Amino acid sequence: MIHYTVLIITNTKSDLSKLNFPDFDIINIGSEDFREFQEKTELKDFIDTEHSGFIKKERFAIINKDHTKKFGSKKIFDLYNFLLLMFPSNLAVEYILDFSIRGNKNIFKTSTRFEPRDEQDENFLIFNELKTDEINKFIKDYYTSYLDIGYLKSSIQNYVSSFDNPYYHFSYISFCISLESVVNGNSELLYRIRRNLAVICGKDEKTSQTIYRNLNKIYSLRSKIVHGSPFSDDKVYEYINYLQSIVSKMIIELIIHNILKLDDLNYKLTSLGFGDRNKISENWTETEINDNIESIIYEELQ
Repeated sequence: MIHYTVLIITNTKSDLSKLNFPDFDIINIGSEDFREFQEKTELKDFIDTEHSGFIKKERFAIINKDHTKKFGSKKIFDLYNFLLLMFPSNLAVEYILDFSIRGNKNIFKTSTRFEPRDEQDENFLIFNELKTDEINKFIKDYYTSYLDIGYLKSSIQNYVSSFDNPYYHFSYISFCISLESVVNGNSELLYRIRRNLAVICGKDEKTSQTIYRNLNKIYSLRSKIVHGSPFSDDKVYEYINYLQSIVSKMIIELIIHNILKLDDLNYKLTSLGFGDRNKISENWTETEINDNIESIIYEELQ
């Protein structure tokens, strides 16, 4: 018997069905495609009887295109994590639905429901739909290989887990740990984090300098958090949006460069200056799939 999982995700203002992934479809649950899926899997009875308001809220289902073949549930969560990587936001898994295939029939088995942490819509996922083709090209080029770079796995794991933590100061530390995964050695750690990120993410000398200064403020607050010094919760909340964005940008840039060894990356960065991100590797192409990130990371923090 074959088992498979479907995720129902929410907290998005954009139409995720416009995004093309190789093994999965993302379907609006109010669409005809989803209604057909309900009929085939007996999911309709579950929704109608137990969740009367289910369709009213904007939600999307992540469904494997060919569920006649066995696949690990990790793949569907890798897709969800890739969405968060491209678009840091309050995107949330609301339901995990489990199905089985008996003969030629798909059967709905069980569901697990999660309460999305934040219902405020100012941080819902949103993308510029005029850039849909560019976003889909990025997915095509990098989605199947984005976990191949060993030193980025830890960074991605800390990044993704930070969104699930209800305590902002713990999330803050996890985002900082994500940044630290691209620096080797222990000496002059703060200086090299600031410099590496300024080179990797800065589009010119001015924006690199802004990133360099901003990370000094980020890490000054981090130091207060980890050492038990008094700190402002409001400042943590203010800075965490910047942290989400700079970590996302860093990972995206390094996925594009595809430098497999951390030592090779750091050796290259030592010879480059602010505004030289295009020289880190021959693989680099300018990619701006998230307008929100681009507007955030180049602004001076107060």
